Amino acid sequence: MNSIKKISFLLLVYALNINNNVQAQSMDCGSILKYRKASYPFVYNNLSKSAVCTSGKTYEFIVPLESGNEYRLSFFASSVFNHHINFRVIDLNTNEQVLNLPGESENDEICNCALRDYFHSKLNKLVHPYYDFIPTNSTNIKIIIDIPSIDGKKPINNSSIYQGSIDKISGCVTIFIQDKKAENLGFK
Repeated sequence: MNSIKKISFLLLVYALNINNNVQAQSMDCGSILKYRKASYPFVYNNLSKSAVCTSGKTYEFIVPLESGNEYRLSFFASSVFNHHINFRVIDLNTNEQVLNLPGESENDEICNCALRDYFHSKLNKLVHPYYDFIPTNSTNIKIIIDIPSIDGKKPINNSSIYQGSIDKISGCVTIFIQDKKAENLGFK
């Protein structure tokens, strides 16, 4: 009888995993980028990415930035994550953390969170947060996307392995990158 319970449990875990994988494959996260429009004078950058991500995992994405250009990054995520995602940006030349942003925060201040729109008083409308970078030298940045498990447990020993329940959710996470030539900063 004990072996029947083990086999039943393994089949249940296998079925849940297949269902999660089929669901993730059916998501068309790439089409999300089609609906994003660059804000003038910025233009769409082909390094923009949108991918299926799963709760309980950490994702990393490296973006090369060239001197002489100004970059604007915006982050978007499926509502299934309830904005409980953390975004970190690290300059790989200096290993310095440039941004450490929660997906959502109780505080309504500008640029306090990466996913929740804020009211821009000068424009008199809601604006999605964005972050501008003007590198003085060409560099690479690493964007780290940390999606907690459903039960909110954090990774073990800073790895991407979470200790939590078997239940996972999947959704799209998008990094929208725009760029333009940087304004003349006084250098000739």
